[in-house]
Amino acid sequence: MRRIAASVAILFVLALGAALLNNNVSIPRPSRAEFVGNLDQTLARSTNWALRQYQQIGSGSTPEGRSLLSNSATAHMVVDCASLSSEPRMKALGSSFVDAWKVEANVLGKVVDPAMPTNAPSERELRSLEEYQRWILHGAAPNDVPLSPKELEHMFSPDKYRTGKATHQLFALYFYRKSQGPTPELNRLMQKIEERIAWEAAVDFRVTDLYLQRLAFLLAAGRPDLVRPRWVERAFAAQQIDGGWLESWHGWTRTPYRFSFGDELSNAHSTAQGMWIAYMLKHRYPEWIDKNYK
Repeated sequence: MRRIAASVAILFVLALGAALLNNNVSIPRPSRAEFVGNLDQTLARSTNWALRQYQQIGSGSTPEGRSLLSNSATAHMVVDCASLSSEPRMKALGSSFVDAWKVEANVLGKVVDPAMPTNAPSERELRSLEEYQRWILHGAAPNDVPLSPKELEHMFSPDKYRTGKATHQLFALYFYRKSQGPTPELNRLMQKIEERIAWEAAVDFRVTDLYLQRLAFLLAAGRPDLVRPRWVERAFAAQQIDGGWLESWHGWTRTPYRFSFGDELSNAHSTAQGMWIAYMLKHRYPEWIDKNYK
């Protein structure tokens, strides 16, 4: 019995080691031409996925298309992709997203476009949001969405959060730096959180929605130096044939101890993040490609 237990333990350690190696090292590393070709294909397929899901406001959009628009975070990603794109249809999609949120005049529209005029949120509206959503809103519009002292302490805590909470915290600080400008203290705080997220990306080999989120938010925060080529290669390899991404990885969800079995379709949240990664690498960080691929 001990021998069996020891054998199982050894096999587990070997499998874990292989998974971690596969997550961090490309064997062999693709050539620059291969990577750029894959990047262009990933970008084109994800763009087409978004355009197919969302055609025009009020008609022709799928449930995922409506989700892409109604979630202010994914709408922000689409609008940023459109600002980087030279594709007329993508630019039109980004403009239509901004116009739709202007009609709503909801304070969440500040996440889509910080310059957007919105109605002042009621206390009830703010309390209906998750705390991390209030952080993000405060980051995008600190004068319009004040936080309690406790919430401010949480948002600016250097050590409190891990996994999905850490990525949401970084996303809020990304908006805060965009609206208020950088300071040495803010940059140090973000650096600490960014490095923690990069460490988690190295050890969490499951290409889930959270895997994509880590890469997208590190790039958005201006830290391509923390993003390993193998992570991007695996993120692109996880793209589905329809151009989207799944929330789970082989049934494994964002949470390590939860599994989801059955048919799963590409969803707006994961796909917006995957598409954002491709657009930022292509248009905002071409030097990252030059550095990592020959």
